[in-house]
Amino acid sequence: MEQMKKIILEKSTLLTLLVTSGVFMGGTCVFAKEPVERFTLGEFVVTASRVATNKSDTPANISVITKESIADNNYRDAAEAISKIPGVNVLGSGAKGTSMGQDKILINGDERVLILVDGRRVNLGSSGNYSADWLPPVNAIERIEVLKGAGSALYGTDAVGGVINIITKKGSELESHVIVRAASGSWNTEQYGITAGGATENGLGIFVSASKDRRGNYSYKDIDGDVKTMPNSGFNTDGVNLKLDQQIGKDNRITMQFEHLNTEGGAPFGYYGITTTDKHKRLNNNLSMRYDWKESTDNSGYMQIYRNHHHAQFLSPDKDNKSDFIDSTWGVDLQQSFKLSEKNNLITGISYYKTEVNNDVMFDGKKEIDNQAIFLEDRWKFADSWQLNTGLRFDHHSTYGSELTPRISLNKKLNEDTNVYLSWGKVFKAPTVQDLYWKQNMPYEYNGVWYDSWTLGNPDLKPEKGNVWTLGTNTKISEKTNFTASVFYSDIKDAIVWKGNSNGAYQAFNVAKEKRRGMELSINHYFNDNLSGYLSYTYAKSERNDGYGYVNYDNIKPNIYRAGIKYKNEKLILNIDLNVVNGQVLMYTNGYDSYGYADKSYFTLDLGAQYKINNDAKVFIKGYNLTNARYQEYGGKYSNGEAKYPMPSRSFIVGMEYNF
Repeated sequence: MEQMKKIILEKSTLLTLLVTSGVFMGGTCVFAKEPVERFTLGEFVVTASRVATNKSDTPANISVITKESIADNNYRDAAEAISKIPGVNVLGSGAKGTSMGQDKILINGDERVLILVDGRRVNLGSSGNYSADWLPPVNAIERIEVLKGAGSALYGTDAVGGVINIITKKGSELESHVIVRAASGSWNTEQYGITAGGATENGLGIFVSASKDRRGNYSYKDIDGDVKTMPNSGFNTDGVNLKLDQQIGKDNRITMQFEHLNTEGGAPFGYYGITTTDKHKRLNNNLSMRYDWKESTDNSGYMQIYRNHHHAQFLSPDKDNKSDFIDSTWGVDLQQSFKLSEKNNLITGISYYKTEVNNDVMFDGKKEIDNQAIFLEDRWKFADSWQLNTGLRFDHHSTYGSELTPRISLNKKLNEDTNVYLSWGKVFKAPTVQDLYWKQNMPYEYNGVWYDSWTLGNPDLKPEKGNVWTLGTNTKISEKTNFTASVFYSDIKDAIVWKGNSNGAYQAFNVAKEKRRGMELSINHYFNDNLSGYLSYTYAKSERNDGYGYVNYDNIKPNIYRAGIKYKNEKLILNIDLNVVNGQVLMYTNGYDSYGYADKSYFTLDLGAQYKINNDAKVFIKGYNLTNARYQEYGGKYSNGEAKYPMPSRSFIVGMEYNF
């Protein structure tokens, strides 16, 4: 076994060296033992302030998913993991990459969410979103941080509802290992994954992961209560992640990262019903290089350059549904921290990115946007238990001009286990390439006569902007119980709405105002050394005013209750997860679009079991939607009354994992 382990590690190292064209050469592969972690996961967070800070000193609503939680729950993907966080919704369907766009992620009822991978922006310039299906595979993830609330003062556009930062593993922080994983389940599901990581004796950390996920047509419960098969809903996804990090001197590091995703499958959701034979193909190739200096000091900093490349194709026998576009972004970030005094720290940085989108069907050729920014944030402990964070960011966009976004946050640390915070921030969302430049004619036939139907962007759009307030607390009630609570309020003006113009075309306008308010309660409790549980409640209300008064924004889940029990000993892990949603608006249509859901409420139950055969091997089984509920994450209906994006019915998956 030891010999096999050596062979696989040596081969993965050789492959890595070939990929990087011999930049890192030499050194015998003698892997180091896992070092002591620099900080305890869950107690320190990075995303809220762009540097590691203790959670009790962080005036923000932030949740953390650790690698231990990912392993214990055997999540299929990152989307499943983040969907368990209070305040987060993943608006998906049973088919990945479908014609609805992406599986959008909502935080506090807002889809304007910034997605980061190791601090690097990955949102598409064309749509401004990033699909939950494109996040790194779970076998490559160290932890996930979710910041709920205003993030524009530090991160700029898209960070209105919040920020999700996927932090991937480093070979230099791992004990040498190779892990293989395989699973199979309902609807011909097959999942495979392999990771290899460790460090050479000269400080080169290597981490490689590869994954494959494919599935046939899924089943769903229809509006009439029957379980049916969704035609043309299968998919096949392959991914590779490579990360090299080389320590330079005592406290400096250079990191190279490459992410590859290739996926294809059916797009069953057409305009007239679940009958289309359309297909989709997507290719993501992202590359970054980063240099960190003085990593373990209060005067740390980094510089990174990156390129994100997204190529999407929509294939259809209907020429008007065909599309082929490339969304490519390159950027550079520079950040420096300064310890001004024992109680005062300053973070400052600059950022630049440029996006090129090429789509002859939607954009009449290539379109470009770019953004330059400078930001700073001051963290001041002006008393033993008080901290004031003030931030300011200046963005200059190539199309709409400049935007200034401040933020002020106050934190009161009642003791080592309890803090209360109040945060206010300006937020903005820059118009996307689609908003600005979409130009597409989709003719339609009515009573034997063909008519033009134009979809038009608007180059005169302004950014959506507003204010977000958050008030919250984190407390340790006892040695076995943690409690968090928060309330939020946001108001957005100049919200972009697509509607008919005077010529009958469908066009983007800055006409709407939006208000969102809600609350979040969460409690985690350890009954004993083996048994733990959690309970959470999320309330979100979203209203939009298009000029006719405020009305509910109907594709929002107003009340979400989540609860779970976990039993864990040295050999066995059992998980029970409950999800209850109520208060949804029933489906209706306004003549153009459909909103709402098939049911006002639903209840789902998931079960998981894992058995550790020995220190190197485990087997697991998971059951999803065991109540066989009829439900939707993304609302809408067809003219015949069918739900547009039904979620899967009851399903199972069985797998194993081996570490050697």
